[in-house]
Amino acid sequence: MEKQILKSGGILTVDEHAIVCRFPSPRLVLSTSAFNGGYIVATAVFNQCLDIFVNSENELPGGSMKEYLSIKANEQALHIQKSTGLLTSARMHCRGFSMMEFDGIIVEVIATAGVDKNAVRAGDPASYYEDSNGYQSIGGTINIIALTNVQLPQGTMAKALLSITEAKTAALQELAVVSPFTLHSATGTGTDGIMIACDPESTVLLTDTGTQSKLGELLCQAVKIAIKQSLAKECAIEPLGEGRATRRLQKLGISGIKGLELPLSSPQDKILLAMYQSIWQEYSWGLLSVEDIVGFISLLEEPIMQPLGGLLSMVLRKKMDKTFYDERMNQYSGGVL
Repeated sequence: MEKQILKSGGILTVDEHAIVCRFPSPRLVLSTSAFNGGYIVATAVFNQCLDIFVNSENELPGGSMKEYLSIKANEQALHIQKSTGLLTSARMHCRGFSMMEFDGIIVEVIATAGVDKNAVRAGDPASYYEDSNGYQSIGGTINIIALTNVQLPQGTMAKALLSITEAKTAALQELAVVSPFTLHSATGTGTDGIMIACDPESTVLLTDTGTQSKLGELLCQAVKIAIKQSLAKECAIEPLGEGRATRRLQKLGISGIKGLELPLSSPQDKILLAMYQSIWQEYSWGLLSVEDIVGFISLLEEPIMQPLGGLLSMVLRKKMDKTFYDERMNQYSGGVL
């Protein structure tokens, strides 16, 4: 078991099963957990690794996520009414940790992150409908524990969730993580969780955690660093690797094209793939017109762009054909596909 003294107060312990933060005095915590979620005065928070495979929530020991986390809290000798925890299948030793400090203000963030199967862009098609007793697996999750040594009003803690979420999305954007469902930039996973803890007895009271405030800046920087550290360990996702032409092809869903020789390594190949992804996304979001896409296709077919340009042109033409087909079907069906 690893142990670490937290500068914001408390002791962090880590083993293969859980990350636990035990506080020297009660902390005010805002948690997204099913187990003691919402606002709670807590003596500990934890991130639990789910090391068994289940097809539905009722297959968890205890019959639900709430009861399962309660069982795990008891195993860790935590106070059942004064603790809250998150659940993930990410490995605990692949966590990220970051500490930021400014003028006596301390922010510490511990993150576990997996995005290989469950990355999603906000607004993507739903995976399940709760009333149908559906169950979404937690094969990929970003869990964030944010700690600070200052006192925060409840509304300020809620605002911190906004800043933390924006920072999480920024981290994924900077690593070019995409939703496997739509191949657009991912904003998170379908099962992300956040816990933020502050010291209600601190003599320092801060009332703003927005992204323009200093505390908001510290939170966002720490979150981005911790998430990137964890993704590098858990999923081998790092900037240089994600920028490779082969990885760009995978993210565009166009790997394995007949006639495409790998590896692609020239600077032009990377630039073409980056242009292709950006232009297609902007077209999908309504920022570029059909005429703009036609102009880009003409550019791809220039001799200097070959051979990759011609292959990308072919793929883009097929995408455009499918887009027009879907739009026509949507029109004929009265907007319901």
